[in-house]
Amino acid sequence: MRTLRSTIAGLLALALSLVTSACGERDAGTAAGPAPGGQGEGASLQRIRLQLNWVPEPEFGGIYAAIQDGLYRDAGLEVEVIKGSAQVPSAQLVAQGACETAIVSGDEILTLRRKGGSLTGIFATFQRNPTGFLMHEANPIRTLEELWRSDSTVALDPGLPFVKILDAKYGGDRLKRVPATGALATLLATPGFVQQCFISAEPVEVRLRGVKARVLGLEPVYNPYTAVIAAHGPWLAANRDVATRFVRATSEGWARYQRDPQRYNPGIAAQNPAMSIEAMNVAAEIQRELVDSSPIGRMTAARWDELAQQLHSVGVIPDASGDGAFEDLFGAAPTQAPNP
Repeated sequence: MRTLRSTIAGLLALALSLVTSACGERDAGTAAGPAPGGQGEGASLQRIRLQLNWVPEPEFGGIYAAIQDGLYRDAGLEVEVIKGSAQVPSAQLVAQGACETAIVSGDEILTLRRKGGSLTGIFATFQRNPTGFLMHEANPIRTLEELWRSDSTVALDPGLPFVKILDAKYGGDRLKRVPATGALATLLATPGFVQQCFISAEPVEVRLRGVKARVLGLEPVYNPYTAVIAAHGPWLAANRDVATRFVRATSEGWARYQRDPQRYNPGIAAQNPAMSIEAMNVAAEIQRELVDSSPIGRMTAARWDELAQQLHSVGVIPDASGDGAFEDLFGAAPTQAPNP
């Protein structure tokens, strides 16, 4: 199951030494083949590499739905999905141009842009923060403030921005902090134990084990866009029409996945046999309300400015501006619209 991964400065140096061929393992779910009808029989497809920041799971469900239903092909695109892992620095790879696009977090975009990275958000999967703290249902703590002012033992990654934000807001001097590993053994055996989690990962496993637990979400305090598709800046500037078709096809893929995830989860499971179809169905159900928006994937400048101000307030970035962090392609008119 997935664990949260911080933006570690050492990975930047590692990523900058990589070349384009160093993108992760290629996924069998590449959208290929000749473009039909409206794109011209046999017309060449425009290639986009999409580097995931984790293995194929429901958090990428709309991408796989777009592949399965031929939405990218119909838009004149060949989208090569590249599997990620905890060791793959997807944000740094797209920032340096090793891949055209990648799945990253909103705070990674802002922090890497300040370090000279060239990446711009074009699509946000999670409109509401999918991270939080997993605890037993019987735990009396009900708010982030209560948790942070308690003496609970909490497994977390101290390098993540939300930890600094919670510390600045609530102190957290009494918390007993232990490293986050993603393993569930301690939590399952210890009623008062709390650990950070990703909504479609650890909570799913706990639920399937029949343990009553709940997630205390970070959204009230820290609500960045998450699972953002970022594009390499120079590529986006030269291929805005391609990127627009890609975003629109991805949004339609997500709309289809939200309507019927069980139609697409077997295809995702084929790429990730470590996660059962049952677990994927549960994950899709849990994450549904965090994805829903109209249209799915669109972002606003106000949200980016809010995130920049939060990160600046705790010293993560040197200024409080979200300028340039994203580009809204939903209002653009592509010269080659996808077939209806």
